[in-house]
Amino acid sequence: MAIAGNRLRLVTLLLTAVLLGACSVSSAGPDQPATGSRHAATSATSADDWTSFGNGPLHDFVAPTSLSAASIGTLHKAWFFPTGDAVTATPTIVHGVVYFGSWDTRFYAVDLSSGKLKWSYQLDHQTAVTPYPGEHPRNSASDGGLVTSSAWYEPAGSSHPALVIFGAGYTLYALDADNGTLFWKHIYDGLPSEPPSPTTDPTRIFSSPIVEHGNVYFGVDTDGQPHEKGYVVAANLLTGDPTWIHQTDVNGSGKVLYDGCGGVWSSGTYLPVLDDVVFTVADCNNKNAQSATAERVISLDARTGSLRWSTNVVGTDPGCDFDEVGTNAGVGNDGSPDFLGAFGKQGTYSSLDPATGAVRWSTRVVFGGAAGGFIGSPAYTGSTIYGATGIGDATGRTVCEPGAAGDAAVENPSFFAIDAGTGKVLWHADGAQSFGSTTYAGGFTYSCLALSPSAQVRDATDGTVVATLELPNVCWGGIAVSGTTVVMGTGSSASPSPTGVIAFEPTTVPVTSAASARSG
Repeated sequence: MAIAGNRLRLVTLLLTAVLLGACSVSSAGPDQPATGSRHAATSATSADDWTSFGNGPLHDFVAPTSLSAASIGTLHKAWFFPTGDAVTATPTIVHGVVYFGSWDTRFYAVDLSSGKLKWSYQLDHQTAVTPYPGEHPRNSASDGGLVTSSAWYEPAGSSHPALVIFGAGYTLYALDADNGTLFWKHIYDGLPSEPPSPTTDPTRIFSSPIVEHGNVYFGVDTDGQPHEKGYVVAANLLTGDPTWIHQTDVNGSGKVLYDGCGGVWSSGTYLPVLDDVVFTVADCNNKNAQSATAERVISLDARTGSLRWSTNVVGTDPGCDFDEVGTNAGVGNDGSPDFLGAFGKQGTYSSLDPATGAVRWSTRVVFGGAAGGFIGSPAYTGSTIYGATGIGDATGRTVCEPGAAGDAAVENPSFFAIDAGTGKVLWHADGAQSFGSTTYAGGFTYSCLALSPSAQVRDATDGTVVATLELPNVCWGGIAVSGTTVVMGTGSSASPSPTGVIAFEPTTVPVTSAASARSG
């Protein structure tokens, strides 16, 4: 998950020294059935694929793998694909192809085994989103460039080819996964009643989309732009046009405020059987009192967009920028949701009743703050939650609540294992601060470090670091695990080079079968 909104602009100023050290366009015939056999190979996905942000609509960040402690210890760089700017969206991997967008304004498809380019697509420029290619001086205090949204891979259907769907700035794209041809694109800007303005409107789709019921679900964040609004969208899979829009910048009476609030930079989690999509909403001017939805978890009817329930797990935000960031979910043997976790920059992970939003338990592991708490998504294995927290309450000035327990510019511990049934912290570790999501695969956790050009692999049993993967630059995104290959992007606003995507493979490929995805 990308670092969103204006919430880290002061933070990245502090970190720079450390790190340097509604318009629709469609291709011809989107409603026509796909022809020929070229889509047959991509009509389904396999267990080794990493198909989206969180590896599916539940966002559990779990993958099967045959990597063991011994083989993880031999992980080495297999290839590095360079880009013109940072890659902070977690790559998607399907059928041996790595899909990702870059702040350099291009979207790429790269061969997983060789790292060679298969195709790339030029995205529309939106220079209100910084940094952008050629910007001088570079905005090193930005929270992200054009693409911070991971692609959803949608297998081919009777009316469409296999698609990769993602956001870039305020534009939602659907590209043919086989050849990069545009299927459709649609603008979702901060003020839909006015013509889009790519030079003045910084609205972005930070959210990584999911697809259910022939709809693409995602959130829109206005980046605090005055006179604009955030909202949630269900867009038609075949056209990109809105099926419904749920307004999130509203007061208690439901009136849209147009005050730059209601930003939705979370990625929606789908709850089967209940047929709901769950999002979290950002702060409003660093607090949550100004609008009715700020820093809340909301569950929406997936068919209509109507509100099912809304929950505040933060309490009153004293101005510390305690955004709610995202959710994980799990399902029982009958396919119905039996777990819903919500997390945010207050450093709290909460278990909610999926049907009502009632809090079952809530555990605060750090104070959190502007660059702290859970900024990246934890992983949920069915029994345990594993996740890294951010740097801390780093604002470049003073902390939010001087004297408050744990409120510090750099906060430790910074990696946690939490019992999913009780909320009890099982173990914790220092020195693991991350802005990216945590991945669980085969009994091990994978996470990038925000303050060092490296990633850590930990034994999920006790948190022991079993491997440190050295990177050419910092990694502010998540890590995709596909079979025995580990893939991540590099670069940040403060560290623009070298940037790209790097893949690691073990020296000796394990011969054992893949470990169960949910064994932790």
